[in-house]
Amino acid sequence: MKRNINLFEILFSSCLLLSFYSSENSLSAQRDLYKYLPDEDKIEGWKKDGSLQQYKGEDLYLYIDGGAEIYHEYGFRKVIIQDYINKNEKSISLEIFEMTTPESAYGIYTFKTSPEGKELDLGNGAQLADYYLNFWKGNIIVTLTGFDEDEETIEGLLEIARAVEVKIEIRGTRPSIVSMLPKKDLVPQSIKYFKGNLGLYNSYSFFTKDVFWLKGGVKGDYKDGYSLFIISYDDIDESKKRFSKAKKNFRESPRYKNYEPFVEKAFQVKNDRGQFIFISSFDRYILIVVGIVTQAQVKKIFLNFQEYINNKT
Repeated sequence: MKRNINLFEILFSSCLLLSFYSSENSLSAQRDLYKYLPDEDKIEGWKKDGSLQQYKGEDLYLYIDGGAEIYHEYGFRKVIIQDYINKNEKSISLEIFEMTTPESAYGIYTFKTSPEGKELDLGNGAQLADYYLNFWKGNIIVTLTGFDEDEETIEGLLEIARAVEVKIEIRGTRPSIVSMLPKKDLVPQSIKYFKGNLGLYNSYSFFTKDVFWLKGGVKGDYKDGYSLFIISYDDIDESKKRFSKAKKNFRESPRYKNYEPFVEKAFQVKNDRGQFIFISSFDRYILIVVGIVTQAQVKKIFLNFQEYINNKT
């Protein structure tokens, strides 16, 4: 005898399927990053302490109170967190973040590192600063926190980092705009890569609002005492438009004084700390120089950049 299936049964079956696939996708997403956790025989003396945590998408706000926004600006997908402990009760926290692209991972890496850190030969780039170790590889950014600077802790950071790094097979390259920073007298670990206004603001607070409509940019500090910012746009017309808007905001802001035109397609202002800021537009880029620098130096910086772009096209 043929049985009639009613609407309730159809809906109930659909819900079960959706629940099953949602559960499978969640477990699959966890396993994606779980495979990067170090094997305990590779980190002698350290063992897992507590259960694994995972946060995806908007749930990151539950884990990082007040700091999740910058990750989302760069392009956050998910993170797993696992704590470790040794026999002397030294603790290390391991965070493995998956970002949308290698550029996103590199960007958040530059945000998390400092000029005072020690560079390490790990992944596509690594740094140890105090009891923090960060490295990026492909679209993965790894952060280890040791809570003290004892030799035992630092050795543990290095050991766990190496055990994670060898498991990450993907690799990435830095965004091409980073290579536009002149190499002479550049402080390499000062480089910051931006994908939005929040990243820029954390490096230098020109304005709280997004005056530059920034989608991609880089900053480097130089030994002479100035910083160079390069902001890129999709085309020349957009660059001109954003430059014009920025000029208006600098002229009207009470934070900036002594507005003056400076060479062709450029102007200068002085900030509330007495530093000069020089801003120029060329091709599809906006250049900003901030700090202890002469007009002659800035003219040379702008001219060299123009020659670099012209030689590339």
